[in-house]
Formats: sequence, structure tokens, C-alpha cells
Amino acid sequence: MNKTANPEGFEAVDALVLERLTDEERKRSAVYLDARLRPPGRGAFGGQEIEADHNYVVAFIDQRPGANWMHPCRYLLIDPAGGAVTSIAANRPPVFGVLPATWRVVWRSQNLEDWRLIPVAATSPEQNER
Repeated sequence: MNKTANPEGFEAVDALVLERLTDEERKRSAVYLDARLRPPGRGAFGGQEIEADHNYVVAFIDQRPGANWMHPCRYLLIDPAGGAVTSIAANRPPVFGVLPATWRVVWRSQNLEDWRLIPVAATSPEQNER
């Protein structure tokens, strides 16, 4: 198991994500979590449209790290206040290229080489403007 440090208050969200991983995902996946709290309403993840009636954060489960795109993956929409989790099957990452700095790795399968991970920006554009 390879968990990483998390922002303050995200222990429960991390636990919800890890509880939802399949045995196969635990063996072969990289999992990312975006710490941005998103408001209720419409959104799109991995080419799928969603409608949320509560605030949520997003986890991305890369089921074939390093395989390039398009391939099976999943998104989890997590209500940090109520604990509800919605799973969305998809075939593409949140972005093509570097993930924004609000994302972090919360799980990586044992022996998963670093080059297979999606890079995460060191700082967000908002932080660079300060």
C-alpha cells in the first residue's frame, strides 16, 4: 500500500476513496484526489455529464497507469459532509497533460513506477499570480 500525506481534514475523504477501490484497482491503479470543493450543479468528468445536488470533491482512478489514453478509468464524486459517493465509469483523465496543483496521489499500487503517474503541477496558477 502506498498512501500519501493529505491536506488537513481530508482523512475521511481519503478513507471513502480507498474503501471504494476494487481488488483489481488496489493491485494495478493510481488514484488521485482533487482537493477543490465543487458546488452543486452540472459537471463533466471523463466525457460523462453529471448533475450533483450537493458540494463534492473528485477522485480519479487510473486503472491502467502509463497506458496512454483512452482506457478504462473511474471517477468518484464524494460529498465530504454526508459521505455519499457516486462512481462514474469513463475512458479519459481529468485533463490531458499535467494535473493542476489541487490534485494529489492518494493511492498507488505497490511497485508502480513513477513514470506511470500523471504529473501534478507544483503550484496552481492562482498561487503563481500572488
